[in-house]
Amino acid sequence: MKLHHPFVGDILSSSLVCILSQLNFWYYIFHRSAHESEYLWKFHHLTKHPNTLLTAYADMVQEFFDIIATPLLAYGTMKLMGFPMGFYEWWICQACVVFTEVMGHSGLRMIRPAVSPWGWLLKLCDMQLVIEDHDLHHRKGWKNSHNYGKQTLVWDRLFNTSIPRIEGHRDNIDYVNLAEFPLL
Repeated sequence: MKLHHPFVGDILSSSLVCILSQLNFWYYIFHRSAHESEYLWKFHHLTKHPNTLLTAYADMVQEFFDIIATPLLAYGTMKLMGFPMGFYEWWICQACVVFTEVMGHSGLRMIRPAVSPWGWLLKLCDMQLVIEDHDLHHRKGWKNSHNYGKQTLVWDRLFNTSIPRIEGHRDNIDYVNLAEFPLL
């Protein structure tokens, strides 16, 4: 019994790229709107990170948008575009998103990019999201913030809402003592 087509890797890769870009787009729109709209800001501001540690969990209202609404908008967009999106592609995409979300709120001081099959291209175009980018989102502003993207800086760069990194610049990185992630 044949379980998958020989081009399943290509389909999975293109689906992953498309869904991550769509998910990042819809998340960017919601997240920026939550900071700029008085109505949405009251939900985002009052409940985001209620403890002293940055955590991936906020509250029921915000998590509804982060975990249900945004992914469903991305899924619907993919469906309208005619891209195949089965359970496995969806599951891998969500695993990448969760990993990136947890890393973005980890507080680690290291250059760790978000999971993306196009990481090399994002890095080349200076649109790769790293831990510090989301940390700066919390550090450099509340209502008027920056770095709204979840997976990349693509939309932040296009709409001029990104800010320069403070710690993660070339002269400040230790290239000798590397922190490795063996599965990535």
